[in-house]
Amino acid sequence: MKINLYTMLKTLHFTLQNGKNLSSGMHLLATTAKTKKERNTYKKIYNDLKDGSTFSEALVKSRIGSLDVLQFIKMAEHGVSFKSALGKIINYLEVKDEFERESNDKTTLPFIYFSLASLIVVGVKFFAVPYQVERAAEYSKEIIALVGNHLFIAQIMSDILFGLLIVVAGYFIILLTALFSHSFVIQGVAKNIGLLLPFASGIIVKFEKFMLFSILGEMLQSGISFKKAINSAIATVSVSKFKKALQESLNSIKNDGKFIFHSVLYDDVEKGLLLGTGSSSQIGAVMIEISSRARTDALRLSTKFFRLVTVISVFLMAFAVFIEFYTVVLTQILIQKGLIDMSKGIS
Repeated sequence: MKINLYTMLKTLHFTLQNGKNLSSGMHLLATTAKTKKERNTYKKIYNDLKDGSTFSEALVKSRIGSLDVLQFIKMAEHGVSFKSALGKIINYLEVKDEFERESNDKTTLPFIYFSLASLIVVGVKFFAVPYQVERAAEYSKEIIALVGNHLFIAQIMSDILFGLLIVVAGYFIILLTALFSHSFVIQGVAKNIGLLLPFASGIIVKFEKFMLFSILGEMLQSGISFKKAINSAIATVSVSKFKKALQESLNSIKNDGKFIFHSVLYDDVEKGLLLGTGSSSQIGAVMIEISSRARTDALRLSTKFFRLVTVISVFLMAFAVFIEFYTVVLTQILIQKGLIDMSKGIS
């Protein structure tokens, strides 16, 4: 069973709000855990904290949390109220999980159709066709030749369908992995592949912008400095053009003391919103609004994509049913027709 980071942070936030420290919160989690794995993990984190490790270091040792969340926690451990920052991290996770839930609601049907079509392909290729060939061998050479040509076409169609399933399902899985994988390495690879694909690239860019500005906004509102927040974002962002734009923005702040509105990161509306800001907290609020706009765009694009994939998966499923009918039913009809023609020739 995987440790639920959101539940763990919520419990820790509650204990901090009630005047207890982080170690007390971890001890509470360890004593109330429902499974042995959870109990052992919480005990390990508790012991790491007692031995002098920071909370982020303890999470890394236990392999809990994605890189963006770990970077956020690491920043929160340096010079700001950890209790306040923890609340922002929880809010960040809630928004992130909400996007995932809304997207996952649209992925169920395609997965069902892909699975059913794949089962039919396997059944036709490895069971139905060999069985029909075996049955046809009981008849004359003419019927064997007739059925052989028929089943050869069935094999070709099943191979075509198998190839289409790999392409469409692979495209679909790459996008889902790029958006929702909890492994930073795997997600990074999927994103780099997805950015080369039409349609998927637009969704990934909008999703990355949603994540990027959500974490930047929450950090700035937590009291983390602008430079530290951007450094953290550079370390976590996967889209290379965003990373480059953030680095250029950071260099501009360091060298000229100016905050530049990089066109890769901000559109005209977002630039206008940022022009009227002053404090880091105000900039953070605007960035959260930018994140919300990017989330809406990402959801809109992903909805269109998932709808298209659903329609394609229905057609693939229909094609699979036709291949099954062609292989099983039409083969029997062909054999019966051959037998009737032969009986007429004999008579």
